[in-house]
Amino acid sequence: MSGFRTVLNAFFGSLLLIATPAGAAFAQIDGRYYSETGHSLDEFFEPFYDTHGGSEVLGFPITESFVDPYSGFLVQYFENARLELAADPQAEELKVRVADLGVLLGGWDLPLPANRFPIGRSPGCRYYAQSGHQVCHSFLDFYEARGGPAVFGYPITEFRIENGRMVQYFQDLRLDWYPEAEEGDYIRVGPLGRAHFDFMGYSQELLTPIIPGDLAEYSVLELQLSASVLRPLLGAGESQRAYLVVSDQNHRPVEGAAALLTVYLPEGVQFKMLPLTDRNGVAQTELILDGQLPGTRVPLEYTVIYEGLFALTRDSFYIWW
Repeated sequence: MSGFRTVLNAFFGSLLLIATPAGAAFAQIDGRYYSETGHSLDEFFEPFYDTHGGSEVLGFPITESFVDPYSGFLVQYFENARLELAADPQAEELKVRVADLGVLLGGWDLPLPANRFPIGRSPGCRYYAQSGHQVCHSFLDFYEARGGPAVFGYPITEFRIENGRMVQYFQDLRLDWYPEAEEGDYIRVGPLGRAHFDFMGYSQELLTPIIPGDLAEYSVLELQLSASVLRPLLGAGESQRAYLVVSDQNHRPVEGAAALLTVYLPEGVQFKMLPLTDRNGVAQTELILDGQLPGTRVPLEYTVIYEGLFALTRDSFYIWW
C-alpha cells in the first residue's frame, strides 16, 4: 500500500493544470454570473435575491431572465423558485416578487382550526392563523431563521410524505427533510423552480448553461466522471480499451483533466497514466493483460484531478476465456 501512496503523491504533486472549458456556448453576460449553473442573475432581481435568502433559499439561477409568454412578466427561474418583475396594483409600479409555486405545485390543504388541540399549543410548533397551518421543530427553526413568512410565505400544508421524503409546502417554497444528511443540513429548500419550469413546458434550451466571453468568470466547481470499457468480457491476452469522460457541474466537457488508472489484479496493482482529456472531456487507453484465469474480474479505479478538484470512479470487466 505504501507504493500506491507514493504513486498517488507523485501524480498529484506534479500537476499544475490550466485548461479552458470546451464545447460551451459563449456570450457577453450582464448581471452576476454563477458558475454553479452557468447562468447570470438579472440585475433587476439582484437586490430582492440578496435580501430573500440568496442561493441558500432561492437556489442558483437555472435560466437567464426572459419574458413569460403567458403572463407578459419578466421572469427568471432558480433551482427553488421563480422571480417575477410584475405590476403592483397598489403601488402602481413594477415590483419583484416570488411566484407562489408552493400553491401552484403543492395545493392548499384545508386549514386546521386554531382551537383544535394540539394545534397552536404543541411544544416546538407555531400555528399561523393567516393560512390555518402550523410549522414544527426543525422546519420551524429553519423557516424562522431565514425570514419566515416574508421569504417563504405562510405554511399551506402540514407535513407530507412525497417520494419517501417528508416535506412541507409554503405559499412560495417548499422545505424538505434529509435525515441522512450531514449534521446541520437536515432541512433544505425543495427544487420547485425546476419542477415548475418543466410543468410550464418552456423550451429546454433556456436551461442550457452559458459560458461567459471572459473565461476568468467561469469556474469548474465539480468533476463528474463516467467510465466504460469497449468489451465487458474478453479473453486472456486480448486487448481492452478503457474510456473516461470528465464533465463539470453543468455537464460541460472538461479539457485537460489528468487521470491515474489503477488496475487491480490477483498478482498485484498496476498503475497507468491516461492522456489528458481532450476537448470533449474524453481520455482513453489500451490495456493488455496476460496470464489471467477465466472468470477473473478486473476492477478499474480512476483518480482524476483538475485545478485542485479531485474525483474518483470505478469500473470493471471480466476475463471470460
